[in-house]
Amino acid sequence: MEIGRLNQRITFLEHSTKKDGIGNHKARWEEVFSCWAAVSVNTSTETTEAGVTKEIVTLEFTVRQTADTKRINSTTHKIRFRGLVYDISGVLPNYKSLDYMKITAGTRKAGDIDDFD
Repeated sequence: MEIGRLNQRITFLEHSTKKDGIGNHKARWEEVFSCWAAVSVNTSTETTEAGVTKEIVTLEFTVRQTADTKRINSTTHKIRFRGLVYDISGVLPNYKSLDYMKITAGTRKAGDIDDFD
């Protein structure tokens, strides 16, 4: 892949728990780092549940393999791209060339609990 194709800026969010002033634990998503990526639409579907039509878009992000991107996983990280937050569903490192990796992520489903501050 040519480096010039990495033309979209994405931000990785990581799940953490913080204590507030009186000792309560609060879950939150914090920005960890951002990088350049090539972004393409993997799938785009529309479903209707209980009379509500929802669009679910799955994107494929191609990023350079670095120490930061190698530790990304689907349970503790999300991606922010163009103001939307995407749930990571798969991380595919390239063990052959070790230069780029692909991350598959989809939009949040309607009705999901939003735990962002």
